Amino acid sequence: MRKIAYTILAAGIALLTSCEKELDFAYNNIEPLYVVEANLTDDGAVAKLSKTLSMTDTVWNKDVTNASVVITGEDGSRFVLHHDSAGIYSSKEAQGIPGTKYTIHVEIGDYVTESSSIMQEPFCVKDCYMYKYLLMSDDIYAVRVDVNDEGLKDSYYHALVTRNGEPYKWMIIDNRGQYGVVEIDLGCFVDSDMEDHKEDILEDGEKIDVEVRKVDRKIYDYYWSRAIGLDNYSNPLRDFTNNTLGYFSACSVQKMPTMTFNRKEIVYLNER
Repeated sequence: MRKIAYTILAAGIALLTSCEKELDFAYNNIEPLYVVEANLTDDGAVAKLSKTLSMTDTVWNKDVTNASVVITGEDGSRFVLHHDSAGIYSSKEAQGIPGTKYTIHVEIGDYVTESSSIMQEPFCVKDCYMYKYLLMSDDIYAVRVDVNDEGLKDSYYHALVTRNGEPYKWMIIDNRGQYGVVEIDLGCFVDSDMEDHKEDILEDGEKIDVEVRKVDRKIYDYYWSRAIGLDNYSNPLRDFTNNTLGYFSACSVQKMPTMTFNRKEIVYLNER
């Protein structure tokens, strides 16, 4: 069993020096790349389309609003995603059938890109709660999701946590070495005197939402490479054709009830 967790936050870098020197950087201009981030579930399909910009631009990506986005299944199904706003394309009619392979086809003018994914089987969540544990002299708080899993075949999960509606943590985990229940733990730094990771600290009253997606191996590998890429500033594995960034995942989803963080109500794991 392997698992890896990351905070969805940009890292700031402080440069300390005893002298100052003005440096001129010559940026290498490269052709912008398209980015497609798309999910198909049993409750609809959503795709976010954007385009990378130069390092000298003041925004990260530019939304794409003139695309044609279609998802087809090997069972003959076909869903057209309609543009909503800000590069978002969606279809409430789209519904993934477990075991079916789906292909997303994106056309932007003469530019064409595709990716495929196999819709995953539904799964059940046994429990979801927050707990704390002692690390050195600090209380560290975490979210645990217990997923019922037979362990008869390889399964892969992508867990996401939002704080007050904003991305906070994510983790990928597989069921290898675990049978019956897959334990997904997402740690949160709280009550710490450390100067680092102050942005992770939760405050009483904050709303925590957890979503778990059962994904195919391709998406698991994509997020694994994305996590590694955060450390060495490289792009993740290519999931689309034609040098397009991003991913397409046909996944089964479970959303947990919203939790309100209150440190006085959270007990140590061994006290549950």
